[in-house]
Amino acid sequence: MVFNRDFVRRYWFLAALILLIPVGIIAPQAGLALKNSGWVIPVFVGIMLGIAGFTMDTSSLVKQATNFQAVIPVLLSIYLFSPALAFGLGVWFAPAGNEHFLPAMMIMAAQAGSLASAIALTMMAGGNRELALICTLASNSLTFLLTPFILEISIGADVDFRVGEMMLRMIYMVLLPIAAGQLLRPLLWERTEPIRPFIRIVPQFIILMFVYTGFASGAQQLQGAPNIVLRFLAACAILHLALLAWNYLLSGWLRFDWPDRTAIILSGSQKTLPNGIYVWSNFFATNPYGAVPLVLYHLFQLLVDTLLVPWFEKRNPGNNTCGNKQTFNCHAETNQKTTSSTTDYTDPAD
Repeated sequence: MVFNRDFVRRYWFLAALILLIPVGIIAPQAGLALKNSGWVIPVFVGIMLGIAGFTMDTSSLVKQATNFQAVIPVLLSIYLFSPALAFGLGVWFAPAGNEHFLPAMMIMAAQAGSLASAIALTMMAGGNRELALICTLASNSLTFLLTPFILEISIGADVDFRVGEMMLRMIYMVLLPIAAGQLLRPLLWERTEPIRPFIRIVPQFIILMFVYTGFASGAQQLQGAPNIVLRFLAACAILHLALLAWNYLLSGWLRFDWPDRTAIILSGSQKTLPNGIYVWSNFFATNPYGAVPLVLYHLFQLLVDTLLVPWFEKRNPGNNTCGNKQTFNCHAETNQKTTSSTTDYTDPAD
């Protein structure tokens, strides 16, 4: 029984992630309802970022806001290396005469970094989640400029974002929740000790909801064109693995320590799904495959990066007491013991 509980604690997230693949394809109705509501996904992104703001040390967050040596490589990975490689992969894997394959790949590759999963997985791996948050904010703040630019120079698409609307969306969906979490932290942090294990796993449930919604959105395409899906899957897999390798090598060459490297590698290799769905549905609605690479890349990045969390955990400080236990919560649990006696507001996952 102990073994079973330990097994579930270690791998429930990955198991749920895999289970949601057939569920999203076979029973997409609830996911489509979430997507079409227009407010559910932004609300849950806000909840997750509010939790991130609540659990992050304010002084560290301010410090990382000027860590340009780390932020700039992430932005170059997301908006330069990723689109350039995706363009080559799109040309290589596109079926002869198919005019929709390359645009679909570029819709995905032109997106900002993930708003949710990069931060959540960095936290799970014991990395620098403040840096992950700053990288995420930086890439998403520039998306209204760089995403249309990339799509125009790569496939000649004219994408005209409503800048004012996007900036307002960033304020109420991203900045306000983070600010609210930071304001509540000194008031409530000590009182939340009994429910911190629950707070820690809420972002993981939100990620699972995003995965289900994404697969539900692309269910029709995933069921109807297996050859195209396999081509997209191969291209997305190569792209994500290349981005992981690129950020791993670059962060090592720049001599970052492992908490920073964890944030850089995850933030610089992931792509956002909700914004991609927005771009596809509003500007490329006639492309029947527009959602397919978005969904496949999102799924692949979550599967692979979740599997990498124990590997990152072993390399981040504070994990030497975990022994041979490979569990996503080991880092948080270990450091909770070392910080519970302090008087400041340091999160036990630091």
